[in-house]
Amino acid sequence: MKLKNLTAVLIAAALSLSLMCATVSAVDPYTTYNYDAWYNALPSQAGYEVVQTVNYRDIGLERVQDPTSEFYISDDENVNFSDMKDFFVSKKGEIYIVDTGNNRIVKLSSDFELLAVFKTFPGSTSKHIVTDEEGNEIEVDADNLKAPYGIFVDEDDVMYIADRDNQRIVKCVAETPTTARILQEYYKPETALYESQSFYCTKVLVDAAKNVYVICPAVNKGAIMFSDSGSFVGYYGANRVEVTADVIRNKLWRKIASEEQIASLTKSTPVEYANFDIDDEGFIYTVTEVANATTDAVKKMNPAGYNILERTADNNSFGDQISVTYNGTTYATRLTDIAVSDDKFINILDYTSGRVFQYDERCNLLFIFGFDQEEQRGGFSNPNAIETWEDKIYILDGRNNDITVFGMTEFGSYVHEAIALHNQGLYEEAYDIWKEVLKRDGAYYMGLVGVTKALYNQDDYEGAMKYSKLSYYSKEYDKAFEANRQEGLRKNFTLYVFIILALVILYIVVKVLQRKGKIPQKLIATGIGKLADGCKNIAVSVVDKVKKGGRGK
Repeated sequence: MKLKNLTAVLIAAALSLSLMCATVSAVDPYTTYNYDAWYNALPSQAGYEVVQTVNYRDIGLERVQDPTSEFYISDDENVNFSDMKDFFVSKKGEIYIVDTGNNRIVKLSSDFELLAVFKTFPGSTSKHIVTDEEGNEIEVDADNLKAPYGIFVDEDDVMYIADRDNQRIVKCVAETPTTARILQEYYKPETALYESQSFYCTKVLVDAAKNVYVICPAVNKGAIMFSDSGSFVGYYGANRVEVTADVIRNKLWRKIASEEQIASLTKSTPVEYANFDIDDEGFIYTVTEVANATTDAVKKMNPAGYNILERTADNNSFGDQISVTYNGTTYATRLTDIAVSDDKFINILDYTSGRVFQYDERCNLLFIFGFDQEEQRGGFSNPNAIETWEDKIYILDGRNNDITVFGMTEFGSYVHEAIALHNQGLYEEAYDIWKEVLKRDGAYYMGLVGVTKALYNQDDYEGAMKYSKLSYYSKEYDKAFEANRQEGLRKNFTLYVFIILALVILYIVVKVLQRKGKIPQKLIATGIGKLADGCKNIAVSVVDKVKKGGRGK
C-alpha cells in the first residue's frame, strides 16, 4: 500500500511539473499565459475575466418589429445582429455598433439598454456617382448605409461612419431613435495624389481639430486625411516597407540592372493599416494586419505622422512570439484592432487566435487573455473589434453577433497599480505591490523586474542580483553586481588598508631576514619564500581593486 501511495504522489508531482513547463500548444487555450525573458510561454494568472456577454435578446432588439415601440422600423426588419464589423464606446460608456449586414447603427447605454437603431440617414445634399470594384459607375444610395464598416463618435455625439459600399464617410447626428441626419459627406479625393479609382473606406477617426482620418485597404500610403470642411489634406503616417530577402535583393539589383529589367521587378510597397485609435492627447495608434509582421506592426504617431512609440522591451514584435498549435490547427498572429485606454494601456486584438495582448505605454507585455474557441465562455469565432471603457475591455464578435465584456481581476489591478508607479520611476513605492503580484504568480516577468529595480534603488544589491537572476534581466544584474562590489570595497576599506600594510611589512621583514641569513635556505625553499611572494601579489591585487572600486557608484 505504501508503494502505491508513493507511486501516486510521484505521478502527481510529474504531472504538476509538466503543466508548469507546458508550451502554448500543450495547454488548454482558456488557460492564460505570459512570456518569460526568453519568450517561452508559461502559465500565468489572469489579468481579466469574462463578466458579461451581450446579444440581441439582452438589449431587446426585437422592438424594431414592434409598431408600438419608438424603435420600430418595419415588420420584417431583422431582430438579430448580422456580421458586425466595428463598434465605438464613448467617454460616457455609450456603445455604437456597426451592424453591417443590416446596414444600420445600434446605440446602447453603458448598461446595454437600447437607445437608438439608426436605419435611415436623410440630409445628403446631392447624388453621387462612384466606381465599383469592377470599374462600373453606380449611384450612391444617399439615405441609407450600404455595408458600413467603421464608426467614430466625437465628444458632441457626432457620428462619423465609414459607409464602405457607398464609398463615403458620413458625418451625422441623431434626429430620432431610428434616424440620423447627415451633416456632411467625404468622398474619394479628386486629386492626382489619390491613385485608386475607388474609395472603399473601412475605418475612420477624428482628432480634436476635427480632421478626419480614413483607412482604405486599397491605399498603402497611410491614412487618408480630410479637413473638417471636407478638403483632402494628404496622407498620414505611411508604414515602412517590411524588409525581406526579396526586398534586399531587388534593391541591390536595381543598382546594376537595365531599365527593362528594373521595370520587371516586383515593387516593394508598405502594408496598409488594419485599424487605428486615438488617445486623449491626440496621438494616433495604428495596427497592421499582417501575420508575423514586425516593421511598424504597431505605431504611436504624433501630429506630424512620426512614430514615437517608446519601447523598453528588447523584442520588436507584438502578439504571440511563436505560431500556436491547438487541435491540429496552427495560428500565426494577425493583428486586427487596437484600443488605448485612458490610462495608456495598449490593447491589441489578434484576429487569428482571438486573444487580446495588453501592453503598457512602454510596450511591456502585461496580459494575454481570450481565445478562439467559440464553444467556451470567453472564446471568439470572428473577433472584429476591441474597445475599452473604465477598467473594462469589450470584444465584438461578428459571427457570434455578440459583445463580450472582460473585467479586471484582483491580480490585474495589482499589476496596473504597480506598473503605473514603475513607469514614473517610483520603483520603491511599487515594491510592496510587486511583492503582492509575485505572491500570486512567482514567475511574472514584470513583477521580477519591478522588485529588482526597487531593491537596487534601496541599495540592496544582493537582493537585486537575486531577482534579476530569476528574471534573466542581465542589464540590471550587471549594474547590481558592480554596485555590490564597489559597496563591499567601500565598507571594508579600512580593513583592506590594514591587510595591505600588514602584507607589505611582512614581505619586507622576510626579505630583510633572508638577506641577513636569519632564515635557513631550506625553510625558504619549503614555503616562506613563496608566502612572501604571495603576500606581494595579494597586496598589489587589493590595491588595484581599491583604486577601481573607491570612486563611487
